[in-house]
Amino acid sequence: MRILLVGTGEFYHVGAFYNKGLHALGIEHVFLDDWKYKQRLNRSIVHRLVYRVLGGGPLGSRGFNRQLLQLARDYRPDVLLAVKGDPIFPETLAQIKRQTGAVLVNYATDDPFSPVVRTRDVVDTIPIYDLYVCTKRAIMDDVRRAGCREVTYLPFAYEPALHFPEAPATTEEAERFRSDVVFIGGADQDRVPYFEALLDGVPGLRLHLYGGYWKRYPRLRHCYRGFALGRDYRLALACTKVAPCLVRRSNRDGHVMRSFEVPACRAFMLAERTEEHLDLFEDGKEAGYFGTPEELVEKTRSYLTDGEGRARMAEAAFQKVRRGKHTYQDRLQSILDIASQLHV
Repeated sequence: MRILLVGTGEFYHVGAFYNKGLHALGIEHVFLDDWKYKQRLNRSIVHRLVYRVLGGGPLGSRGFNRQLLQLARDYRPDVLLAVKGDPIFPETLAQIKRQTGAVLVNYATDDPFSPVVRTRDVVDTIPIYDLYVCTKRAIMDDVRRAGCREVTYLPFAYEPALHFPEAPATTEEAERFRSDVVFIGGADQDRVPYFEALLDGVPGLRLHLYGGYWKRYPRLRHCYRGFALGRDYRLALACTKVAPCLVRRSNRDGHVMRSFEVPACRAFMLAERTEEHLDLFEDGKEAGYFGTPEELVEKTRSYLTDGEGRARMAEAAFQKVRRGKHTYQDRLQSILDIASQLHV
């Protein structure tokens, strides 16, 4: 098959993982990176207004769509695989389908109906896709109702070149990243009570928070450690005792990317109790679970004093993800297997 991949090429994004996977599988493909168009959202209030309030894509998306359409005409792919696909216009997808006959696939990393990320174009493209691959079971019925004829669930994964155990190289590095509890992710408002409860319930807790917007909350500001990418991500996990894994409610998540990345780095994961998490990791053997801020405090207290139990579960989860075909290359192969059945 000839694949036209559309996604974000920054090294920690799924688009980059799939591009690498296509190379590793030896599959002929071209990759259109949408990063520079999405970056406009981070630089301009006007761009964010258009995207969030008026429901369109980032300003500049029209040029991106012209480029995508011309590339599809020239390359004539068998499959177009879009990771999220938020800058793609419905009319562009429709033209690609008419003019090339390509099977159109969306790997939905986010809930397309969420008010946080929803745009008119993202929703209007749903019935044009031949296959919608959902990373959350909760959105599948809505995607079917929106008109996509083939909808399937496929979890997130990990990238072996990025997510692996790594120890600090110096004592200074070890001290910088040393924590009792680390969380890597954005400061969604519904996550804040969990970490405020930890500070109240575990005196002297060394809590590190990485990600956007934690400085907005006065009680948590001193815990903020910036962003953790690449090696910093691995070291933050290597030097902690407990790594909570909270889902994003605004995204209707049952699990998140960290659900695989934390175990792949051989860190002990204390995960939010969801059906998807429980399907992935056995409670008490491969991960710990909590449901409320109070239970998070109770479980954290217990696991902080149980180094042997943490190490045992971290190793069990590590072996599970490493041996269980949970890489992004594995996910890519599953997507292409389904797409090949749809291709005529």
